[in-house]
Amino acid sequence: MLSSQLEIVQQAQEFLTSVSLIDYTTQIKPHLAGSAGAHMRHVVDHYHALIHGLEDGVVDYNKRDRFGDIEADPKAALLAWGEIATWLEKACLLDPSTPLSVMSETSIQQTEYVTVQSNIARELVFVSSHAIHHFSLLAVIRSLQGEETPEFFGVAPATVTYLKKQA
Repeated sequence: MLSSQLEIVQQAQEFLTSVSLIDYTTQIKPHLAGSAGAHMRHVVDHYHALIHGLEDGVVDYNKRDRFGDIEADPKAALLAWGEIATWLEKACLLDPSTPLSVMSETSIQQTEYVTVQSNIARELVFVSSHAIHHFSLLAVIRSLQGEETPEFFGVAPATVTYLKKQA
């Protein structure tokens, strides 16, 4: 599992080293509400929630660092991804069935939280899948900015497998 997790880190780092500060922070309205930096920060927030949740036993994906350094500066985001990589190397050595409680807000009509039982392996799968989803939005942002991203950036592994079989 570690290698697939580190692929996500590598994709993030490649993106961050290829984007200018202006492109990272520009919102492309009306197409998207958030900048590339906002999407990258959101992904990092989820990894941070898992990191802290593993320490506390409760993962709260609603804890966010909106408008922080990671959202405003690709260099700060690069540092965060380096820390995530270091953490992943340790976390992937843990028993994959290490239990966790996951708390999440579930309603847009009212404040409503649910807590469910999970484990470290399931949450690693979730945060990586979530990252890929947001990377696909980053690819759209870069396209709207007239730039390209690497092949398969923001593409789910199962889709990559399918595409390779079709070639």
